Amino acid sequence: MLFAQDCYTVKNVTTEVEMEEISQRRITFGIKQMMEDVISDKYDLCLDGKPVEVKVTSIEAPTTGIEIGPWTKFSKKTIVTLLVYIDGKIIEVEGKAKSTVKATFIDLQDENLPFNKTAFASAVKKAIEKSLK
Repeated sequence: MLFAQDCYTVKNVTTEVEMEEISQRRITFGIKQMMEDVISDKYDLCLDGKPVEVKVTSIEAPTTGIEIGPWTKFSKKTIVTLLVYIDGKIIEVEGKAKSTVKATFIDLQDENLPFNKTAFASAVKKAIEKSLK
């Protein structure tokens, strides 16, 4: 007797979030690729497989920092919230990634750290991995 492994296809990725730093098209395309990559680690991908849909509901990147004399340390935590529709279930997951900068007041002209695409990708991947546990 053979047991067939579940087969999935990422049908749709949407976002409710608009950002200056990255276009909605790039967000959805990148998340679709990551979702397929993570799914393929556990399951087969196929065109007529069970549908998986992802909706980006929130992207936050608050900056916190401390200053002691001329030294500063700023951290930006990227938090991504996704709704993943898989196997008839809706799973809300959150992924977090952190960027830190240490500098003197001469080195850092602006206390706002720029949006970090690597931290964003890391937060998305963590959220996707949580959804498949």
